Amino acid sequence: MVSAVAIALVSAVGTGSALAADEFDRYGLEEVGVALSSVQAGEHADLTVSFKLTRNGSEPFAQTQNVSFKLPPGMIGNPQGIPRCTVGQLWNSFEESECPVDSQIGVTQVRVLNPISGTFSEPLYNMEPPEHGDVVARFGFFAGVYPALVNVRVDPTDYSVVGTVEGAPSAAGLLEATSTLWGVPAAPSHDEERITPQEAIEGGAPEGGREASIPEAPFLSNPTDCSLDRELTVTATSYQLPDTPSTMSTPFPKIGGCGKVEFEPRFSLIPTNPEAAAPTGVDSELVIPQDETPQGRATSTMRSARVSLPEGLAINPAAGDGLEACSAGQVGFGRNEPSHCPDGAKIGSVEVDVPALADTLHGAVYQRTPEVGNLFQFWVVTDEQGVHLKLPAKIEANRETGQVTTIFNGIDKLGGLPQVPFSSLRLNVFGGPRAPLATPPTCGTYRSTYSFTPWSGKPAVSGSTPMEITQGCGKGGFSPGLSAGSMDSAAGQFSPFVFSLTRKDGEDSPQSIALHLPQGLLAKLSGVPLCPEADAASGSCPNGSRIGSLSASSGVGGAPLWIPQPGKAPTAVYLAGPYSGAPYSVVSVVPAQAGPFDLGVVVNRAAIYVDPDTALATIVTDPLPQILEGVPVAYRTINVLVDRPNFTFNPTGCEAKRITATVTATSGALANPSDGFQATDCARLGFRPKLSLRLKGPTRRAGNPALRAVLAPRAGDANPERVSVALPHSEFLDQGHIRTICTRVQFNAGAGNGASCPADAVYGHAKAWSPILSEPLEGPVFLRSNGGEHPLPDLVLALHGQIDFNAVGRIDSVNGGIRNTFDFVPDAPISKVVVDFQGGKKGLLQNSTNLCVGKHRAKTKYTAHSGKEYKAKVALKATGCKAHHKRHRSAPAAPATRGGSR
Repeated sequence: MVSAVAIALVSAVGTGSALAADEFDRYGLEEVGVALSSVQAGEHADLTVSFKLTRNGSEPFAQTQNVSFKLPPGMIGNPQGIPRCTVGQLWNSFEESECPVDSQIGVTQVRVLNPISGTFSEPLYNMEPPEHGDVVARFGFFAGVYPALVNVRVDPTDYSVVGTVEGAPSAAGLLEATSTLWGVPAAPSHDEERITPQEAIEGGAPEGGREASIPEAPFLSNPTDCSLDRELTVTATSYQLPDTPSTMSTPFPKIGGCGKVEFEPRFSLIPTNPEAAAPTGVDSELVIPQDETPQGRATSTMRSARVSLPEGLAINPAAGDGLEACSAGQVGFGRNEPSHCPDGAKIGSVEVDVPALADTLHGAVYQRTPEVGNLFQFWVVTDEQGVHLKLPAKIEANRETGQVTTIFNGIDKLGGLPQVPFSSLRLNVFGGPRAPLATPPTCGTYRSTYSFTPWSGKPAVSGSTPMEITQGCGKGGFSPGLSAGSMDSAAGQFSPFVFSLTRKDGEDSPQSIALHLPQGLLAKLSGVPLCPEADAASGSCPNGSRIGSLSASSGVGGAPLWIPQPGKAPTAVYLAGPYSGAPYSVVSVVPAQAGPFDLGVVVNRAAIYVDPDTALATIVTDPLPQILEGVPVAYRTINVLVDRPNFTFNPTGCEAKRITATVTATSGALANPSDGFQATDCARLGFRPKLSLRLKGPTRRAGNPALRAVLAPRAGDANPERVSVALPHSEFLDQGHIRTICTRVQFNAGAGNGASCPADAVYGHAKAWSPILSEPLEGPVFLRSNGGEHPLPDLVLALHGQIDFNAVGRIDSVNGGIRNTFDFVPDAPISKVVVDFQGGKKGLLQNSTNLCVGKHRAKTKYTAHSGKEYKAKVALKATGCKAHHKRHRSAPAAPATRGGSR
């Protein structure tokens, strides 16, 4: 102990030698060297490393503080089978030889100046590493009389081993060193080199050497890759200029014989939930048997891994709800420091058994921050026993099938995974309601496939492993639910409209939706600027075209993901123009954002068809996207809210109706869910439409005048459902002027709006205005056959414009006069309807009397959609009668006649 104290004092005060301050910058490495006793891949060879410092004569230019040796990737040591020496034992070993002989793992030849100049062959010991920090192993030796420690760390950039002599004894005057680490320390070939520090000073080991008292166990293993060009890098720094390191590299011996290295991995993967169509995690285990025999060769390390889950075991959208992500900066990628990933990014756990470490490494799996082209990535992280493993992995999700493939191919600069042997890796992906995966929809046996590639260059080991789905086997079918209606049911009033389609967990997914609105549930299209066609495809519509918003939930299990999430981009529904043969369309825009993921903007177009005979609206969507960036959508709820002010409004009829949908599943199955709908308080609506009738042309008997009829309902009243007009006996149907009648076949040909009818089947023109349309509807008035339902042909107003509508009037005779009845008028607000019938040779009406004589009144009867009725007599005015009455008033009076004679 006295000698030890003296050594410490000498080390503290130095030797008194004067180093020239102006030459400190000449300190550095002069040469470095490396050798292996065997270059066979995986062999447990002896490794020798050496360095020599520049010197000023016989002295170094500065005093050495640190020397580090960076071994190339794949050169691995395993100190676990070797006894250890403590720092206290090493300190006392100069006098007492307290370090166990069996803890010697090699020898170091050190050339020093003080206190005795010379080269000393010292034992190199396996030391107890510190309990905390980033030191994974520690070695110890004496530099002459001075103890020194070598701390071994893992380089986080390539996971190679770096041994550093830290705080070297400055008094020693270090000049050069050569260290040999034994591949198998207990091998008899090293018996003659087993010495104590005292013996190193006194002249060497005893005669015949010393035998190890422990079984032979490998300590070093050569790399198992024969393709790389490796090098050894040495860095030295001085106490005088610690910020000016000197670094030198030398080629590492070329490794060969990789074909002799074994690699026989085994793999298993099972879901944490055996239920069909349910959220699940997975438990997986990869076992790579290691050859730990001293005469054997190390098993090849793994270069890459690829595991494909069976089709049907796909990403669960619900996992994105509330999920966070961990960036490269947060995980500390490439740095020897603990990770700082947020707890919200943790999606699993990992356990790794590494033969070179005393205990199993425990860590976590974190969702990795998405990148362009690599949305689904994760980190495998462990920060234990001085190891800071930050292993990136990515997931490829098939854009067509959703099949998931996990790929571990390491870091680009490494060309693969770290060349570090491990015996087993157990990776668990958490289950639960928002588990990252969803099981297949049906029960059965499924197989995951795998391919593990070794660094040895041998072919990849491929195979498959089974999993069983055994519960929840009765799922399936297709019976979606529908909830829809106005938020305010008052008849004739504006109200937001809501629509919700729901799907049970495990059922088929909806492919397309056709929503059938009931009579009178309409929208005021006038005043809404349409989304330009050029913008509709991308969903970049102007805000002025917005009519509502959309929300949706997707995923399996009891906690599906709702979009939009708080803080994410909002959804929108826009009104657009003609599409897919329909006069109007709806553009829904949904930013698919959840947690850290952005799957882009989903744009769906829905055509708004209006039945020309009933004016009923049907909204038909394009096929709904089923997979986004490889993630099955798994729709659970689709909500649409149309809330543009003064846009959607209720019928004026209060009879019970239904909103129905035709929903097509991805399997081809059809469902027709519906929901009841009924407006209220129709009795408060007034009803007093106004009709004017005017004849133009001949007023004499047998003349054929033209007729203009103008219907003008009052704003705010209930809408007419039935209109009947019986002309006075002064007018009758001139059947001799019925030229041609359009057949039903002709009328329905092509677009079905009378475009194929003969020209002679046109008997007038009609024009209609509605406050819900920005332009009037107009078109010809046809006589059309009615299929024999009644003797006379029908009168059809074929109105065209922003929508098409065919108003069909039934012509018959009542009380000897002609009557026209529109048995159905849609429950839609009308500002005015003007119908002009031809006169003269094309006129259908013929006077039965002089129109200017007497009063001629038509009888009208109206029925409202609210159920109210209104009757009125309407004067039939003739434009030529004013002149007639004027002539009669100005004619000379007949002479008076007196009775009797002169």
